[in-house]
Amino acid sequence: MCAVGLVLLGVLVDAGTGRIGWQVPRGPGPVGVLERVRASALRRRTAPGREKRRGVITLCRVLAAELRSGRPPEDALGAALAEAGPEVARAVGDGFGTRAPVRAAEADPDLRALAYLAVCWEVASDTGAGLADVVDALADELTAQEEVRAEISARTGGPRTTAIVLGLLPVVGLLLSAGLGGSPLVFLFTTPLGLLCLVLGVLLNLAGLWWISRLVRAAVDRGD
Repeated sequence: MCAVGLVLLGVLVDAGTGRIGWQVPRGPGPVGVLERVRASALRRRTAPGREKRRGVITLCRVLAAELRSGRPPEDALGAALAEAGPEVARAVGDGFGTRAPVRAAEADPDLRALAYLAVCWEVASDTGAGLADVVDALADELTAQEEVRAEISARTGGPRTTAIVLGLLPVVGLLLSAGLGGSPLVFLFTTPLGLLCLVLGVLLNLAGLWWISRLVRAAVDRGD
């Protein structure tokens, strides 16, 4: 058991910083498989929000291009919404002259930029100021935020995988104990002390996984 612990310590700890989680291998093997499964699940979970944010960026880019070509704002907005995708078009509704984009931005953080675009539209309508440059600047800022978000997501892959590995270590401990001739399951399921250890262990393990997942998710969400 000590030998297995030393091997796992050597795999998980960065010798340069002493931190756990930055040297998890991503190649073949169980840890590599866990990393691929985790990355696939993360992509499926974040894909809808990423598509909405990219749709807003597309809306800004196309709207600015159409305005520079001389099209009226309403016609330019219609062309931009056709390129932005159904989710963004549904959120904008009848246009930025209504409260629909602001309500959508308040309800969905991935559409938050629609509130800024609505303000730009309102100011341009009231003052006659040029809208294309402002919308282009907003698109540049949103693009930079997406790049930062992607960078943070990539850099937090190691801690997420380490959390999974550490969460599975109790199971490895049970297997090692059974292999050495012990009876861990009998102790855990047939004695009061064992049941208490089992319940507390499971709860603490789940709480640790939830805590790490929340920390990583908060870092990605605040990447902008």
